[in-house]
Amino acid sequence: MRCLYCHDVITEEMTLITLFTKNEPLCLTCRAALNFKYPGERCGRCHQLVRKKADICADCHVLIDLYPAVNKIYTATDYNEEIKMLMHRYKFVKDYALSEVLALLISFNFKCYDYVVPIPVSSARLKERTYNQTSAVMRAAGVTYTNMLGTGKVKRQSELSKHERLSSTNPFYLLENVKDMNLSGKSVLIADDIYTTGITVHQAADVIKDLNFQNIDVFTFSKTQHI
Repeated sequence: MRCLYCHDVITEEMTLITLFTKNEPLCLTCRAALNFKYPGERCGRCHQLVRKKADICADCHVLIDLYPAVNKIYTATDYNEEIKMLMHRYKFVKDYALSEVLALLISFNFKCYDYVVPIPVSSARLKERTYNQTSAVMRAAGVTYTNMLGTGKVKRQSELSKHERLSSTNPFYLLENVKDMNLSGKSVLIADDIYTTGITVHQAADVIKDLNFQNIDVFTFSKTQHI
């Protein structure tokens, strides 16, 4: 078997444990590199590195004031150098097979939510990329998801400053097939690929709250660090 990421042959010593478990198509070296998290104190909400440990960092205070709908935030790993390279290949070189690699990094109980909603991409971006990078990972991980949001956003978030992101009009809207639903008492998890400033997922939550969800949480594959 070859590693899905580096394509080296995976050699595994036969033991009683490995004999009865399914071989994982990701070598230990790649898994360690992709799962690497920077050492240091973290914000208890968004997991941003901070100089002094805090339940809620300064960035989260700003976001909560603007978009209070988000409850908890979960991330699989940091946006480290290896993840950065993977995401470049996955999103811009269109290496769709890497959705399976990202799926292998996710250890999360999606089933405790009534709905999992991926962040949408615009029709222009979908035409360019040919797939929604977040939805593709959900499929690879065997997660049932529901498309509830649409967007006309064309500019990449990486092209905007933090001020531009905060001051921009909310780019999301509810899809026609869900906008009249009342989901009182239900919980939803908004899924995205990278948490940078957090504005994207908070804007999405601000729109989806109109469906009266009891709880709105966020899950992202990686979290950038800017301390």
